[in-house]
Amino acid sequence: MIDIENEIITLIYNAVQPSYPTAKFESVLNLSPSSFPCICVEELDNLNRTSTSDSGSNERHANVTYEINILTNDVSGKKAAAKNIRELIDNTMLAHGFDRITNIPSGLDNGTKYRILVRYEATVSQNHTIYRR
Repeated sequence: MIDIENEIITLIYNAVQPSYPTAKFESVLNLSPSSFPCICVEELDNLNRTSTSDSGSNERHANVTYEINILTNDVSGKKAAAKNIRELIDNTMLAHGFDRITNIPSGLDNGTKYRILVRYEATVSQNHTIYRR
């Protein structure tokens, strides 16, 4: 299996941290984090692209999907903060060859939290080169 999850988490951390130095990063979904903003990055899918496997059935490429949940709870401006973080992440993921396939904003916990869920997909090679599908 071609595994780039840690690289993606680091990429997103490096994009967000300068503007949001206190942001919490997690690799599993947590709708009640201990601090905000919180960015949860998870690999949802990692499928062998069998059409590019070699004659020994060795994986050469994988189709990967990442889900990123952005959670904020500012008393005022939580939606704007979530959108700003999404923009930082989106610019980074698109620049690295991913396509955005989902963008779902929503309020949580009677409006005390704001959440944006985004998903990205790409094809990645065994040497970790990322290609748009």
